[in-house]
Amino acid sequence: MRRGLALVCILAGGLIPCVASANPEPAAYDTKSVSMAMAGTSFIERPSALVLNPANMEGIEKLGFTTNFTGIFTSQVAPVQGPNTSGSSSIGFGPLPSAFIGGRIAPRVVFTGGIYIETGYGSSFDNVVCLDGDVVVDGVPDTDPSTCTNAEPQNLDVTFFVGEFSVGTSIRIIDELWLGVALRLPFSKQIADLWQNVGAALGFSQYARVRNDLGGVGFPSPRIGLTYKPHRKVSIGVMYRMWSTIKLTGTTETSLLTNPDGSPLTLNSRADWYVPHALQFGVAYQANTRLLLAWELRIQFHAADKHGNQNQTVVATDPSGTLDPFPTVVPFGWLNAYSAKFGVEYRFKNDLLAFRGGFNIGNSATSAPWAQYFTPAPGVATSLAAGLGFYWDDRNDSSVKDKYMLDIGTVFAYSGGRIGDEYIGTDAQIPGGDPMDVVTLCSADQVVRTGCPGEYRVFSYWASLSFTLQY
Repeated sequence: MRRGLALVCILAGGLIPCVASANPEPAAYDTKSVSMAMAGTSFIERPSALVLNPANMEGIEKLGFTTNFTGIFTSQVAPVQGPNTSGSSSIGFGPLPSAFIGGRIAPRVVFTGGIYIETGYGSSFDNVVCLDGDVVVDGVPDTDPSTCTNAEPQNLDVTFFVGEFSVGTSIRIIDELWLGVALRLPFSKQIADLWQNVGAALGFSQYARVRNDLGGVGFPSPRIGLTYKPHRKVSIGVMYRMWSTIKLTGTTETSLLTNPDGSPLTLNSRADWYVPHALQFGVAYQANTRLLLAWELRIQFHAADKHGNQNQTVVATDPSGTLDPFPTVVPFGWLNAYSAKFGVEYRFKNDLLAFRGGFNIGNSATSAPWAQYFTPAPGVATSLAAGLGFYWDDRNDSSVKDKYMLDIGTVFAYSGGRIGDEYIGTDAQIPGGDPMDVVTLCSADQVVRTGCPGEYRVFSYWASLSFTLQY
């Protein structure tokens, strides 16, 4: 049984930072949207509308194609070396590519398909010594390097992404009212190579290297959009995304448990990951032929009991068959994430160039008691966006306007907050788990310590480029 528990602890510890970095969702599907603070529910009428609001695919006259690439560079600060310390990660990189193609198949019907990355993330803390701090003896930290949790430098590396294949159609019910429906097939890949206190759940401190490699495909679920244009200058859009479940399978290896020949023991592991419900509402106002203003609100329901991110059940299996599969609950404790967006576009008199900008503010889904060094920082998240759009017409056909569109954009984002001493050493129920599932926060009882006091900050820089052909 002790060996079975150890397997579960190792697996659970590796999953926490790997999947938790999935939030917030960048929503980087289209550079025009990125440059306007990730807005687009009410005004993006090109193939990428498949994700932003499938009703707006109705804006495709005959045929459209959009390809986009957004790179996100991140740097994190967290108390990696124990309470009230400050450790900085190396620069992480998350590539978020996407591609969409759509065409009109009937006078009032457009069909579109696409592939895109919902969330991409990569980060690492390099050459960490004394992960989680010095060993405590009789209530006093022992600062002797030989008694440190690890005197030799260790790297903590995480790579994660969630992507989707999608197909959808839009229908122009009347000229002022459009409806869109899309079917999504999600997929994910998670790799974590970490140094962790894998013996914590067995009542003793034992650090070792752990490597998780998981991936899988989920069940299809819908995305629904509705656009209403009550006036030639006003457009109102609503998008709802239903939750979906991704079935993850893979392996876990650890230096703590080995085969008879000394090689790392490979465990079979499986878990579910939920992409939560999301709801977005936007209003766009075309003040004149050159100025567009947009306002949006978005909610991601991470705190939902059944299909949110309160916890994750992980099942570890001994490939030898000696032990039965053993489940455990990994705590997340995420909150519903709310964000408000404002975007603006101004097209200059030559109609060849447009300037865009925007501001986005929201709350992090990370709750303070369950924050740790790979999650987004708890507190308020803000971002500033700017970009340019270049338009070219078809010289051989004056009836085709803005046939070629090249967009570039950038975003600076920050989220951060401080956790005080209020959680350290306190007992807390694992979110969404059994009332008897209680853990002591920021203690050696946890495989990955959460709620430790200190500064938690994330800085992000986005660089985005897209090309659209549409006529």
